[in-house]
Amino acid sequence: MLCRGMKLGMRLFVLLMLTVLALPRIARADQPGAHTVPVAVLAFDSEDSEEQADAVTGAVRSRIRAAPGWSLIETTQSLGMLTASMKCPTRPPPECQQRIAEQIRTERYIWGFVMKGPAQGQVTAEIHLYQKGKADTVLKESYADNLKDSNDDTLRKIATRIVERLGGAAVGVVIIKSTEQTGEIVVDGEKHVALAQGTARVELAAGGHSIELAPAGGPAVKRNVLVTAGRETVVEFTPQGAAEPPAEGSPVRTRKIIGGISMGVGAILGAVAIYEAFHWNSLQSDGEDYARRLDKPGIAGTECRKYDSKCQSIDSDAKVASALAWTLGGVGAVGLGVGAFLFFTDPGSSEPNRARAPKPKTRVVPQVGGNSGGVMVLGSF
Repeated sequence: MLCRGMKLGMRLFVLLMLTVLALPRIARADQPGAHTVPVAVLAFDSEDSEEQADAVTGAVRSRIRAAPGWSLIETTQSLGMLTASMKCPTRPPPECQQRIAEQIRTERYIWGFVMKGPAQGQVTAEIHLYQKGKADTVLKESYADNLKDSNDDTLRKIATRIVERLGGAAVGVVIIKSTEQTGEIVVDGEKHVALAQGTARVELAAGGHSIELAPAGGPAVKRNVLVTAGRETVVEFTPQGAAEPPAEGSPVRTRKIIGGISMGVGAILGAVAIYEAFHWNSLQSDGEDYARRLDKPGIAGTECRKYDSKCQSIDSDAKVASALAWTLGGVGAVGLGVGAFLFFTDPGSSEPNRARAPKPKTRVVPQVGGNSGGVMVLGSF
């Protein structure tokens, strides 16, 4: 009895493992794409605190690498090297800052100085954020002058605060996409941007903004979008009257996922049921052969199962195989039927003539800037 129980347990375990392995993988939403704001960090300059300048440069670069919404442009360039080669003042004026941006091929970069003071045993980092077409952003951080290791926990916290403050001052980027190839984008009723080949790009301050698409020869469509500094947001316009694919997480998608899982489980259970049916048939043949070979006249069939232990064992195994075949076969058939119904039918197909009003929709790709976090809602506005 113990051996038969172990055999049954092993078969059920194998069945469970096969079912788990055969389950279709549920597609997870893709992580946010590479819609990040690229920025370079030039090695900070200093006349009296070179070690501290190198340390804070490394700490800021490390924080930029780790901050969602930002991407670090790797460079070994230093502020002092660039200003010297371009014959610019140590503190570059706006025209020199623009030339530096062209030299390192970026629209944003962080540069700065580290100097002693204001108190004894302190240094002050003066950090600038250059953004093309924007006013220079400046902030200062004073801290102990013994922080000379970029991996020091205290310095890393200071660098985190610097990146957060810069993220609050930085602009956000909005990418507008439309199936209309030409037209005009109007931001907040004032700023006008041309739509070229169905795409436009605009930098905006953090906060809420209205985006209006005026396609050539068509009605204007207006959306509201929340812009977060240091992030890139994608807004897609669908022309009125155009069919839209089901959104991720819609009932149609959910039905197909559940239907696929149900069919997969049903197929596995059906395969195991067929195996158990063949096993039952084999056990039946084995039992009959054994009964015929018994050297006991008059003991066969039912009598064999009553008086012979081996016959009893074979008969017991045959009953288990039969029960499994019928049970798993029935459950598998139900799973296949329900799964096929959910997977291949459309919940709205019963009303083919029902008009569905198009819903203009903006899909906003969520991105996080700095370490402060944030949430962008995917949906219609």
